[in-house]
Amino acid sequence: MGTTAIAEIWQEVLGVPVTDDDDFFALGGQSLAAMEVVAALRRRLGVTVRVRVLLENPVLRDFAERVALPGDRVPDRA
Repeated sequence: MGTTAIAEIWQEVLGVPVTDDDDFFALGGQSLAAMEVVAALRRRLGVTVRVRVLLENPVLRDFAERVALPGDRVPDRA
């Protein structure tokens, strides 16, 4: 998964342009905004990750790489 779709979500949630090297929290992100990002990922991309993935990987490039890893996704509930 590339950073473009995730960057668009960050931009909408944070209200500022972002680049691959931007830090979510340096751009003004906080825990509520992180929850909005995770919800938007699930809604738009069908990807469910835990908020902690963003908290532990606040740089867009790093977060996108972690989102692409199946081990960081939350399993679908049956």
